[in-house]
Amino acid sequence: MYLDEFVTHANKVIFDYEEPLKYMASRGFSKEEIQKFGFGFLKVAKIKKENSEDYKKLHNGTYGFKTLENRIIMPVKNVLGRVNGLVIRSIKEKKYNLYLLKEARDIGGWFGLYEALPYAVKSKKIFIHEGAFNSVAFSKVFKNTASSLTSFINDAQYETLRMFVDMIILVYDEDKAGKIGVAGLKKRYGKYIDSVSVGYNDTNSCLQKMGELPFVNFIKNRIPILLQN
Repeated sequence: MYLDEFVTHANKVIFDYEEPLKYMASRGFSKEEIQKFGFGFLKVAKIKKENSEDYKKLHNGTYGFKTLENRIIMPVKNVLGRVNGLVIRSIKEKKYNLYLLKEARDIGGWFGLYEALPYAVKSKKIFIHEGAFNSVAFSKVFKNTASSLTSFINDAQYETLRMFVDMIILVYDEDKAGKIGVAGLKKRYGKYIDSVSVGYNDTNSCLQKMGELPFVNFIKNRIPILLQN
């Protein structure tokens, strides 16, 4: 997919700029995590032209890619590691945009699932968060962690996860949408869905407040042993 090259370039360039690195550090993330999960940043965003409906929609939806500039770029990937969408997060305010190619619109988008799969397959469990930052924070403790990018999982996303794991553990935000999502998914999919609460609105705010080492110990103590192994 044509976004792979774009994301690779943005991930390389982010290390040339102090502002996004300081922002990511303020969220509790290391340079190694920035590189691993493909976070990017560009002053000028250009994507090689392609004659496809996906390209046209992305070009028009981002005003000629202008809304991809001076923001944190997060890749949405399929299980093969190919980029099929982007999450764009403002550095200056709590604002983000989600752009999905047709594949991701059809089957559901993921952040961090490709990176989590080796650990999820081994443990037969996966922790699912709403936000990308929350999943990266939680992955400091449990590497079998990904983000569904919403407070719900559709049937295609559920079937994808069930190809690899026996248990899907929701760690959604403690707000109304998160609670509704957990209740709805438990009702829909039954015994294959569990959930845990970290006692904060979300895991990244917990990380920012505590610092990494206390956060790691805190999360380990919050998660039942049966869900850790």
